[in-house]
Amino acid sequence: MNAPDEVTQVALVGAGTIGAGWAAHFLAQGLDVIVSDPGPHAEKKLRAQVDTCWPQLTRLALAENASRERLRFVTSIEAAVEQADFIQESTPEQEAVKDSVIAAISHAAKPDVVIASSTSGMVPTRLQTHCRQPQRLIVGHPFNPVYLVPLVEVVGGEQTAPETIEWAMAFYRHWGKTPLHCRTESPGHIANRLQDAVLTEAMQLIAEGVATTDEVDTALSAGPGIRWALMGPLLTMHMAAGEGGLSDVLSGKFGSTYYSHFQGPQLDKLTQQSMVDSLQRQIAERPLQDLEQIRDEFLVGVLKQRAAIYAKYGFDSSRFCVSEHPNPVGDKKEDLCN
Repeated sequence: MNAPDEVTQVALVGAGTIGAGWAAHFLAQGLDVIVSDPGPHAEKKLRAQVDTCWPQLTRLALAENASRERLRFVTSIEAAVEQADFIQESTPEQEAVKDSVIAAISHAAKPDVVIASSTSGMVPTRLQTHCRQPQRLIVGHPFNPVYLVPLVEVVGGEQTAPETIEWAMAFYRHWGKTPLHCRTESPGHIANRLQDAVLTEAMQLIAEGVATTDEVDTALSAGPGIRWALMGPLLTMHMAAGEGGLSDVLSGKFGSTYYSHFQGPQLDKLTQQSMVDSLQRQIAERPLQDLEQIRDEFLVGVLKQRAAIYAKYGFDSSRFCVSEHPNPVGDKKEDLCN
């Protein structure tokens, strides 16, 4: 097995939206990418999708040796994986399909090469059923668009070797991703469970007539969603509570914070303290004033960028911007919608 930073060739099995996104990402990182998909027009669609992604990746920054010429397409799984240093499977979310594909991959690949599945919901123990050398199989779940969103959830199964997890975390991190080790197998992993909880509550609000689709999207995209992009909901709640932080929230100082139809868990004192300690490590003991400065700099950048995008593409930005916002540096006015 090559070291994570010595990988030169990545094999991708499945060239749909996720597989094509992986191809664009790894090409932009300067790797050789070989892709297999049985679809009759798969190669044409794949190359078109990579071409569509490339301008954005160029803006983000390409590796010195990045090139779309390093993409190769083959029709068979065996030809794709036989010399690969790493394999990412991105076939449809159907157990029978994944069983067949993972079995074929594991029989054709070098025996020590890590196989990662992009599955958004299946647990790796289930996927290991038909895998040869199951100790090298993990879930490596990305978020769409794969070529821009950094998160990859890394999940091991009952037979996954600890060194496989360690290798995969280092691999994704080295090649431009933000890997998150999901320490417990759970259908939907972590991010999709959180995302689905929000979507379920959104559907409930619409079904009750409380809000429309537009109002739900506005409530999140112009409110908590902006802050979550930087700090997530727990750190956001910690900051909103002031100097007492998360500890005050969990102790009930501000009363119940559960307005949804979901039944919130009853947290014992040990769990509460564990959450507070974990968050303090997360922020490296930074004082509230520093966190507020970081948050505010981020929000100003996001608001300006969103206003520019809305203006460029002709969307109604009146709900998202404050025009004629005072410029704190001088007397000039700054229109954040332009």
